[in-house]
Amino acid sequence: MSEVYKLIHPVKFFNDYISKNVRPDGRSFSEQRNIKLNVDAIKTADASALIKCGNTSVICGIKLELATPKAEEPNKGFLITNVELPPLCSSKYRPGPPSDSAQVTSNIVSDIINNSKCVDLTDLCIVPDKLAWVLYCDMLCLDNGGSLVDACIITLMASLKTLRLPTVTYDPETEDIKVDTNVQTKLKLNGLPIATSFAIYKYMDRNVTLVDPSSYEEDMCGGLGANLILCYNKGFLCSSQKFGGSNFSVDCEEKALKIAKERAQLAEEVIDVCIKNYESKTNTV
Repeated sequence: MSEVYKLIHPVKFFNDYISKNVRPDGRSFSEQRNIKLNVDAIKTADASALIKCGNTSVICGIKLELATPKAEEPNKGFLITNVELPPLCSSKYRPGPPSDSAQVTSNIVSDIINNSKCVDLTDLCIVPDKLAWVLYCDMLCLDNGGSLVDACIITLMASLKTLRLPTVTYDPETEDIKVDTNVQTKLKLNGLPIATSFAIYKYMDRNVTLVDPSSYEEDMCGGLGANLILCYNKGFLCSSQKFGGSNFSVDCEEKALKIAKERAQLAEEVIDVCIKNYESKTNTV
């Protein structure tokens, strides 16, 4: 019966919950969904991770490739991110070219990674003006249950943290390239940027801030996905993006910043524990 009521009167259905200071899925306004993370989820990738946050599931795979650096940046490599939203993950998407949502999400993820400076592209350069690593980071959404950017960033960072770069030797005279996969080094990361999404809903004379919104809550609050995305790296705010929704008061902004900072620390712990468990298992095999 509740699903019928939700379908016929979506706004009244949502307001009934908000008026009681609870969300349709039973969470409080500031409560986040549980995170389940697994690394090395794709055996054919050079690094990978799978995350499930509530009903949102995203898998990330990274492939390495060698290329010539750009002429204007001869001492830098490449980190290319891409997010795919197939029709499988939500009824909102249709087969065909990438949707607006996919392109917007890809741009947001790329901006967060670039602004955070978590990867120094000069570390990907092997021989200036001659040879550099290209990191193709593809994220595939299996189920879009809301707060998609948060899940993409976590699974991407978990993948990057497990990535190993093979040793490469380059002969400048013959231009001969040799790759030794037996000798690998960890990719150096400057912190772990973690994004936190918020949905802002105007109820009567006040604005309600919903942390880690579901896809249903995002739809009710308007905008393309979450209304606000804050990203912290090493305890510092490195990205802030606002998309539609109601105005944000100073009190709401301060509360959101505090929550985003705390969630970044929690997500870092989840990633570290997951990787330690994985490494302990692989070392004992």
